[in-house]
Amino acid sequence: MSLVALPVFLATVNFSVMFVAFDTITDQFDASDAAVSWTLTGYTITAGALTIPAGWFADRYGRKRALLLGMSVFVLGSALIAVAPTLPVFVAGRLIQAAGLSLQAISALAVVMDVFGPGRRSTAVGGLGGIGGVAAAMGPLIGGVLLDSVGWRWTFFVNVPVGVALVLLLFFGLEVRETTNPSAEPPDGIGIATLIAGATLFSLAVVQSNSWGFTSVRTLGVALAGIAALVGVVRRSRDRSNGILYLPLFKDRIFRLGSFLNLIVAGSFGGVYLAWVNMLDEDGWGYTKREVGLALSLIPLVAGPLSIFAGRWADRVGHRPIILTGTVMLGLSGVIGLNTLDDTPNAWAWALFAIVYGIGVGFGHSASHAAAMVNVPGERLGVGGAMSRIAMDVGSTFSVAIVVALADAAGTNEGATDRALQLLIVVGIVGSLAAASLGDTRSSRS
Repeated sequence: MSLVALPVFLATVNFSVMFVAFDTITDQFDASDAAVSWTLTGYTITAGALTIPAGWFADRYGRKRALLLGMSVFVLGSALIAVAPTLPVFVAGRLIQAAGLSLQAISALAVVMDVFGPGRRSTAVGGLGGIGGVAAAMGPLIGGVLLDSVGWRWTFFVNVPVGVALVLLLFFGLEVRETTNPSAEPPDGIGIATLIAGATLFSLAVVQSNSWGFTSVRTLGVALAGIAALVGVVRRSRDRSNGILYLPLFKDRIFRLGSFLNLIVAGSFGGVYLAWVNMLDEDGWGYTKREVGLALSLIPLVAGPLSIFAGRWADRVGHRPIILTGTVMLGLSGVIGLNTLDDTPNAWAWALFAIVYGIGVGFGHSASHAAAMVNVPGERLGVGGAMSRIAMDVGSTFSVAIVVALADAAGTNEGATDRALQLLIVVGIVGSLAAASLGDTRSSRS
C-alpha cells in the first residue's frame, strides 16, 4: 500500500497544482480561459477514454508492468510540459500525462483491492482516497511556492526526477501477486476514438456556448454531434465483445448507481475547485499563489483523513449512509457559500465553507467509487475500476466546461462564484436522491 501510494501521491499533487497555475499559464501564452481550459478537459477526456484500455493492459500483461509503464509515460508528459514553447505543445504534454495516469491509476487500484480482498475493498479505496487528499492539500502549497519563486515550469519539471526515482523504487521494491490473461481481447479502437470525439465535442459546445450563443446553430449542432457520438459508443460496446464499455457490469444495480454517483459527486470536483481558485486569486480576493494554495489546502486536509475512515465505515455499515452524509454536506456547503462568500475577502467565511465542503468530499467521493466496485468479480477488477473511473473523468470534464461557461456568462468574479455554488447545491440534491436509492452494500456480505 505504501509503495503504490507514492505514484498516486505524485499524480494528485500534479492535478491540484494545475488549478493554481491556471491563470499564470493563461497569461504566459496570452490565451483565453476557454483555450487554457483544454489543459484540464483534454486531460480528463484522455484519462477517461484510456481507462478501459488501461484496465485491459493491466489484466492482460500484469498490474505491476502497467503501473511502471504508466509512471514512465507520466514523467515523459511532465518533461514536455516543462519545456513547452506554445499552448498546443503544453496541451499535448497534458494528454501524454493523462495516458500515463490512466495506466497508473487503474493498476494501482487493482493491486490494492486484490491485496485487501473483497471484504475490505472500501477500506482500500478509502486509503488511496486519504493519500490523495493529503497530496491534494500539498499540491496547491507546493505549486504556490514554486509559482511565486521560480515559475510555473518548475511545478512540472520536478515530476521528472521524482518520477524516475519512483519507477526504480517500484521496479525493485514492489512485490504483487501478479495475474495475466493472455487471451484477453484488445479493446475497440474505434470506440476509444468515438468516446474522445463525443466528450470533446460536447465540452466544446459548453465552453463556447457564451461566445457562440447558447441557442445558436453551431452550439446546438456541436452538442448534438457530441451526444450522438457518446450514444454511438454505447451501441458499439453493446454489439462487440471488446467494446470500450463493458456493459454487463451495468446489469448490477449497485454498479449503475455507484457509477452515476461517481459521475456527479466525484466528477463535480474539477469544475468547482477551479471556481474556488478563481475566487481566491489576484483577480478575486487578491491572494498570492502561495496564499491561494494555503487556503485551498484546508479542503483536502479535512477530506483526506475522512476518506480513510469513510472507507472502513462503508465496509461495516454500507455505502448509503456514508455517501448520503457526503452529498448532504456538499449541498449544505453550497448554501453556506451563497450566504457568506462574495467579493470581499473573508478568511473565516472561507474556513467555514471549506470545512463543510471538505466533509462532503471526504464522505462522498471515494465512497461513491467504492460502492461501484462492491460486486465486481475479482477477475474484472481492472476493467471494473476503469469503468467507474470513466464516470468520474467524464463528470470532471463536463464540470470544468460548465464552470468555465458559467463564469464567462456571469461576467463578474462574484457572479461566477455564485453559479458554481448553485451547481454544488444541485449536485448535493441529485446525489442525495441517488445515494438514498442504494441498498445494502456492506462488503462483509461477500
